[in-house]
Amino acid sequence: MGYTCAGGMAKKKWIPDWLTAARALAAVAILGLVPVGPSALRTVAFLLLLGWTTDMADGRLARRWEKDPTWIGEHEFHIDMLMVLSSAIYLILTGFVPPLPAVLYLLVGAAISLAVLKWSGEFPRFKSVTMILACPWVFLPFVVGLWHDPVVVYAGLIWTTVALIIDWRRFIGVVGEFLSGARAFLRRP
Repeated sequence: MGYTCAGGMAKKKWIPDWLTAARALAAVAILGLVPVGPSALRTVAFLLLLGWTTDMADGRLARRWEKDPTWIGEHEFHIDMLMVLSSAIYLILTGFVPPLPAVLYLLVGAAISLAVLKWSGEFPRFKSVTMILACPWVFLPFVVGLWHDPVVVYAGLIWTTVALIIDWRRFIGVVGEFLSGARAFLRRP
């Protein structure tokens, strides 16, 4: 019993959403590694790299298959930030970063992001500010690896190099979107 071409395409169009949802599962898995402690840093880093890989693939597939946005697709940025937040929580609760300044940074950052959203009412401004504030947390697991697990650093560098070679245009697009949002933030609404 075979699938028609249209039926197969309809099923394929769910793949980008599954890839996005995988990042939410990675976030949950990272939080599940908190009880394991600092020895799980390598696993956390590999889950982040896996999540970033799905981030590269989901948008590319959605565009290729001309997929209409779904709830998951419309909330992709929030899911990405959930993954970043989960790694921040892991780093705090396992003692890699001092809790007080880290939690204060997260709380003030969240307040700033939400204030920008309320003040401007524009998602691109909110996204740009949130990306700026999240940036240290994106790289921190790999910086921590410098002192605790060099394999984490090498894996991050190799992944970044391969990702840039494979998808340089996406990198330029993300940076362009970020800069465009930052410029929009600086403009008065």
